[in-house]
Amino acid sequence: MIDVENFKKTGYQLIKGLFTVEEIDQIRQDASNIFLNQMRYLNYPIDNISSDEDFNKLLFQLFEEHPNRLIASGKHIQHLISLHRLSLDERIVSNLQKLGLQVPNICTRPVMFFNAKKLAKKQVYWKTDAHQDWRSMQGSLNSMVVWVALADIDTSLGALEVIPESHKLGLQTTEMVDSFGLIPDDLVKGNQFVPVEVRKGDVLFFSSLLIHQSGDNSTENGIRWSCHFRYNDLSENQFIERGYPHPYVYYPNPDLITPDYPQLEDVTNYFQS
Repeated sequence: MIDVENFKKTGYQLIKGLFTVEEIDQIRQDASNIFLNQMRYLNYPIDNISSDEDFNKLLFQLFEEHPNRLIASGKHIQHLISLHRLSLDERIVSNLQKLGLQVPNICTRPVMFFNAKKLAKKQVYWKTDAHQDWRSMQGSLNSMVVWVALADIDTSLGALEVIPESHKLGLQTTEMVDSFGLIPDDLVKGNQFVPVEVRKGDVLFFSSLLIHQSGDNSTENGIRWSCHFRYNDLSENQFIERGYPHPYVYYPNPDLITPDYPQLEDVTNYFQS
């Protein structure tokens, strides 16, 4: 059940079991299949996978041996139809409206994270320091982040940590680092973070001004799977007055990523097969 008054006070609201385990597992499988395609091409022993840990170990191996293939696969999971469909689900939209977004509008593309130290070249790719999302969104004052658990995430797997009521402090970000609006250390040290442990299918709604950070994934082979959606309110007066600013810039790479591809022979052979 939505507790609007508690949301206004704390800046966040956890709704347990908003999505079924089966729905979440399908999205996870869609993402896994992209990595499995690369593993199959490389003759990894995917037929021996019988658990999440087996899959994770092969994913770690892929990152060690072919990091560019893993990174490219990670980019493609951001464009899964099932992921985008989830961001438009009526269960999310209706709860956004209950929490005050009269006309919810997607702020930027959905994001799926699969965080683990063994899959990261930099800390920010597996653990983020205290930050506010508003700095990268710059939308309506009541803009919101919707964080969907794609796995059971307790403190050992790096549960999200929040500072309750910190959204009332306003914009505290002084700089952007790796696309995250980081918070000054003196403010962070003076506040108590609260971990939000979740089960697969739970959904956390929180203000884009809420200060939060990643917990530590202290597991040996665990991966913290989650997806994040961001929304503005097109009816918010100051957003209208500011001319609906939109900070995201999307453009294609003008160069051929695979040099001299496709050749006419590639096209002819494909369409004749």
